Parts: sequence; C-alpha cells; structure tokens
Amino acid sequence: MPDINFNPIKLTQALVKCQSITPNDDGALIVVQDHLSSLGFNCTPLTFVGSGSYEVKNLFATIGSNGPHFAFAGHTDVVPPGNESSWTHPPFAAVIEKDKLYGRGTEDMKSNIACFISATEKFLEKNGKNFGGKLSFIITGDEEGEAINGTPKIMEWTKKQNIKIDHCLVGEPTSNSSIGDKVKIGRRGSINFFLTVKGVQGHTANGHRAENPVHYLTKLISNILAKPLDEGNEFFLPTAIQIPTFDVGNPAHNVIPEYANATINIRFNDLHTAESIIEWLNEKVYSIFSDKINVSCNVKHEISALSFLNKPGNLSKIISKSISEATGRNEEPELATDGGTSDARFIKNYCEVIELGIRNQTLHQIDEFIYLRDLDELTKIYYQILNNYFKKN
Repeated sequence: MPDINFNPIKLTQALVKCQSITPNDDGALIVVQDHLSSLGFNCTPLTFVGSGSYEVKNLFATIGSNGPHFAFAGHTDVVPPGNESSWTHPPFAAVIEKDKLYGRGTEDMKSNIACFISATEKFLEKNGKNFGGKLSFIITGDEEGEAINGTPKIMEWTKKQNIKIDHCLVGEPTSNSSIGDKVKIGRRGSINFFLTVKGVQGHTANGHRAENPVHYLTKLISNILAKPLDEGNEFFLPTAIQIPTFDVGNPAHNVIPEYANATINIRFNDLHTAESIIEWLNEKVYSIFSDKINVSCNVKHEISALSFLNKPGNLSKIISKSISEATGRNEEPELATDGGTSDARFIKNYCEVIELGIRNQTLHQIDEFIYLRDLDELTKIYYQILNNYFKKN
C-alpha cells in the first residue's frame, strides 16, 4: 500500500525524495496519482512522445460533475541540483532543520502541488464529491526542460476529449514577503535572436585589407540597446533586452576574426507582438548592413513565449478574497506579470489562468528551501479558493 499522508509537509517531503530531474519522473507522478485516487479522482496517466523531443510522463485527474470546472496545474520535474557537495543537506533528502524544509523542488514547485492536494482533501472531506462542479489536476513531468510533450500536449488532449476547463490556477512560486501577497495575472513574452556577423579575416596590422565582424556586431548591439522599446504600462514592466552571449572564438591576438556571434534575449510586454519585435530587430540589422559588400549579418530567432494578460475579473476577485479570508490581511495582493515563463503560457489558450504559490526566494539555487509555516498558510488559501469558487460556506 502506498503511504498516503495529506499533511503538506509530509507530502512535500515524499515528492522531493523523487529525483525527478527533467524528463525523469522517478515516481513523483505516482505519489500524486496515489493521493488523488484515494480521494476518488479519476486519474489518467498521459505519456507523450515525438515532436522532436523526449518522452514525458504526465497526469490528468478529475472529480465532480456538472457545474463550473476549476483546475490546479503544476509540474513535478525539477532542475539539476548542480554540485551536490555544495548543499548543506543532500538535495533529494528532504531534510527539515528548524523551521525550514530543504531540497531541490521544495519551492519550484513540489510544495505547491502538496498544498493543492492537502487543500483538496480538506475540501472534499467537508463537501463530498458532489460539490456543485468539477475539479481537475493538470500535472506535467516537463516544465523545466523543452516543455513540448508536457502541458501543451495535455491541453490538446483535453480539447480532443471535449473537456472544457473554465478557470485554472498554476502553483508557481509567486509570493514575495508573505504568502499570497503577489499573484501573476500574465507573463511577458520571450524571444531569442542568434546573430552571426561574417567579416573578412586578416592581420591586425592590415585592418584596411580586412573587415572586423566584432566592430560591426558591437555597433549593432549598441544600436539595439540605445533606446528602450517602451516604458511599460499598468500591469507590465518595460520590455527588457539582455545580451547573454558574445562569442568570437579567436585565440590569436594578431588575427582579425572572420565571424562574431551574439545572442539577444528580449522579454516583451503586451505593447508588442513577437512579429513586431522581429521586424524591429531586422530593421536595426538592415540599417547597419544594407550597404555593406564584404560584411553580412545572419539572424535566426526562437520564440519561447508570447506575452499575455488576464485582466482582473471574477477569478482574481475570488483569489484576492480568499487570500484575505485565509490570512486575515486586508491588503489586496499585487497583480503582477514579471518573472520568467511558466506553463500558464499554454493554458491561457484554453481558459483564464492565474498563478499563485509559495514565496519566490531560492528556486534553482543551492540549498533551495521553504518555510514550514508557509505550507500551512498556502494550504489554507487554496482551500478557501475552492470554497469561494464553488460557493461553499
């Protein structure tokens, strides 16, 4: 018999002990499935392959009948721990020390899934299976990696099965100084540009007989960074441009290289589209290289995510009310769109989605940890969200 324990601390520990580094599952989804099955959920394991990526295990679980359909969404995979000798405690030992629980995935995001399940157990214990709607879990084993055979495929599957989800809450770590003080109602888009400038190789003493691609690439980057694309708006930070890589690969100090490469990452808000960003960058390239004969710039791009915004509405009101009732705080949570990308970018094509989870403080770091008291508070918030969504006292 599997060890079924709905205490969010014990359940987080059970999940953390699974070394589920993308795309390896190591039993993490079985832990989730066993707990949900014991509550009466209809659990459907979903394994997806192909599309140029590796095989991924996923889980869709549902309970309830007619009425509004609410879903919890999250991922059980984690990033590698790095140098394990640098950790105070083994990264998959789930050690509790004083008021903290340590381990890879504690914050991102196994604790949030544990709180989903714990809150659901309390809700069903009080209201039974006929609570006036349907509750589902969308759990993937690949959010940290290529994210091709994970949540996107699950959502495609739900559409083919004629499963209509009305609202979804993703358990990413969004809170700041206290649980529930910040939720995500959207995300910036992300696009990478890969630039290769080809010049003419030569001796550094004979620059007039060569064309240095580094000079042109630095000029292009300076042009790109010269002026902000925008100043942001009510819900979004200004569009951010970063240069993660600049490579020449030239070992000789007296040789003008033939090639210079750079990567540009742009996190754009809803004032732009991916197409408009691509057009803008191509214009920058054209302005420098259009009249050059012996120098050229090749540009490739990769769109990681599109910007999106769920403007404050009924779901955000329910979540704000639930946070206040569960914590006793009267302050409205910050409605934000900052941070990186999440699987909400796939779910937003099917239903309204908001992100709310544990404090964002040590995800992907050495000695990743969560505070034990935060698990209890987050469980109370999720429980109250279910009560208010399904209009239960």
